[in-house]
Amino acid sequence: MAPVGFSVAFDGERASGMYPTLLRELNAATGCQFNIRRVPRARLQKMFELGEADVMAPAARSPEREALGEFVGLVQFRPGVLAVSRERPLPHSLAELIARRTDKVAVVRGYTYGPAYDDAMAVLRAQQRLLEQADAFGVARALHVGLAQVTIMTPNAFIGTLHQDAELTPLIKQLRVVPLAELGWADSGVYLSRRLPDADRRLLADGFRQLARSGRVWQLFNDIYPAGSLKDSIRPLP
Repeated sequence: MAPVGFSVAFDGERASGMYPTLLRELNAATGCQFNIRRVPRARLQKMFELGEADVMAPAARSPEREALGEFVGLVQFRPGVLAVSRERPLPHSLAELIARRTDKVAVVRGYTYGPAYDDAMAVLRAQQRLLEQADAFGVARALHVGLAQVTIMTPNAFIGTLHQDAELTPLIKQLRVVPLAELGWADSGVYLSRRLPDADRRLLADGFRQLARSGRVWQLFNDIYPAGSLKDSIRPLP
């Protein structure tokens, strides 16, 4: 797993947060033992592609991942463009962001929010305006010191990251968020490797779905994240 706000956090190699808690509860319900270790997000994606990781969580649903794993939706999310400076208005679309040649954009390497996002990142990369970081902490620090002006992320993940670093926590009061026209609400959850035995994958998929249907997933989000940080960012499945 890779650190992402309060969804996945590490103290040394001990994992905590919403998704590790969910895995521990699933372990108690199914008997499946999960071994969690910390890796950068891009490395997690590569490990999943190579069959070295059985579970990728949290993960946005994407066409490229369908051949690699079975997706189980747990919540819906909406990313936006985020800034911690009030120097200028924020763009309301990816197209507008691309047109702003003076703005550099920091993102987590290995994240995807769908084809529109991926295409925009390719353009920004070609324009040499994309600063790709190993995790959300790197993104937050890049914005803090002015290496980049904006990021694209779910607000709850960014706020959770700022809460975990005393130097960055004051930025929460400066945070601005604007939805992007091309990025609406989408499904987020877990991918289960298709290399898993079918019976194991079915058992895990059924267990995750039960936790979502029972309301336990949404309860954990609300228990772990600060009040108000989920608004317009994460919502339960319809």
